[in-house]
Amino acid sequence: MAALLLMLLYWPDLAQRYPQPSRLERVQRSGTLRAAVPVDPGIDHAAFQDMHHALLREFANRLDVTVSLIEAESQVALLDMLARDEVDIAVPGQPLPEPLPDHLRAAPAYADSQTHVVCNGAARLPTDVGAAAALRQILISGSDGYVSRLYRAGVRRIRLAPIAPMGTVALLERVSAGDIPCTLAQRDEALRARQRLPALRLGEAVGPPGQIAWVLRHTRDDSLARQVDRFFLKARKSGLIAQLREQERGLRRRFEVVDLDGFRLALATKLPRYEAQFRRAGAEHGIDWRLLAALAYQESRWNPRAESPRGAGGLMMLTATTARGLGEGDRFDARYSIDSGARYLARLRADLGHSVPEPDRTWLTLVAYNLGPGGLARARRAVEAQGGNPNRWPEVRRALPKVQRGARGWEPVYHVESVRRYFALLSADGAPDAKTRFGLSRRDGPAASVGGDAVSAPGRTRRSS
Repeated sequence: MAALLLMLLYWPDLAQRYPQPSRLERVQRSGTLRAAVPVDPGIDHAAFQDMHHALLREFANRLDVTVSLIEAESQVALLDMLARDEVDIAVPGQPLPEPLPDHLRAAPAYADSQTHVVCNGAARLPTDVGAAAALRQILISGSDGYVSRLYRAGVRRIRLAPIAPMGTVALLERVSAGDIPCTLAQRDEALRARQRLPALRLGEAVGPPGQIAWVLRHTRDDSLARQVDRFFLKARKSGLIAQLREQERGLRRRFEVVDLDGFRLALATKLPRYEAQFRRAGAEHGIDWRLLAALAYQESRWNPRAESPRGAGGLMMLTATTARGLGEGDRFDARYSIDSGARYLARLRADLGHSVPEPDRTWLTLVAYNLGPGGLARARRAVEAQGGNPNRWPEVRRALPKVQRGARGWEPVYHVESVRRYFALLSADGAPDAKTRFGLSRRDGPAASVGGDAVSAPGRTRRSS
């Protein structure tokens, strides 16, 4: 007891001699900046592909630390992580709710963002969001700050719209699947989502543009916050922010034009080398050869020497283990790769059984090709556990990111949607319809099922091409 009293007596002196490290010092000593970021299926977080992540990477470089990204399902979840001190900084990538709680503080704003109505392609776009009938069509995220921010900005009737206790990404999934007509999302967020959910359509703007800023904890120790303020002051003066903004616009423009042009060029220069083999393998294994060709383009860009960091290789990107199970041969030989890929695809489809109707059977088979039969089985079990139908692609698609978190969780979703787009383009180009059992026939309307948007997205796995 006496020792404790002595410690309390001399505590101010001890604190002066041995001060606690500041928040900035703790980050630098640990060598890691913990950053909360929203789940965004259009971004490969591991590659830091967008403007928000590029700025975060630059800031970490200034501190000479690495970045650890922690995903949050919604803005509310992201800010809660920050409030609980589970992360050092939050990068919402969308306007903040107003007012921001007192225990949080916003860094200098670095970008504007406009809210839009986003609808399913089959739904009628509302022309007046303020009208009661239009508001009934829109299900708004209750955890991404839209209602409070738009209400304070003068969009008073926004409170009449139905509210959902989930993040915008989950709502965009439901809109794309046709479960709900429309939702609200940021323009950039919606454009990224359309890369893998082409059924989404951008409607009218709602309210004034909002400002995007990082968020930190509001405490007496503002050492990290002051460093962030200085960083943004220098980034604006040096032109870094303007440069990154223009770079992002340029990447989006090139993606929308060049990727489609690249596919057209490959149709003329690469496909003729392998078309006969696709037709032969498709006829032998009961697969529409155009679906087989679309899968091969998604996997390797029709490059027989392609390799992935995970060990897959060849035109159909087979792993060495899978290739051995399909018979002896060189997986980097185009003929062997196409035949083995077709045989493997047919086997996966047969394993699903006839209880799964088309076209869902085709899309689920593509998931198994990308993720493995075990990954598909886990997703289907998750759907069943929630009382859903595990034989329907839209329901399995929603379950996949939850079964396997992070970028890898979205990869099979992106994979299937991309193959669908390439299949639609091959079909629309007037290629003769193979009379086979596997894949959609022309009367099933593959282009309509894809949604009419021929834009594809960059892959999450780097491959040589």
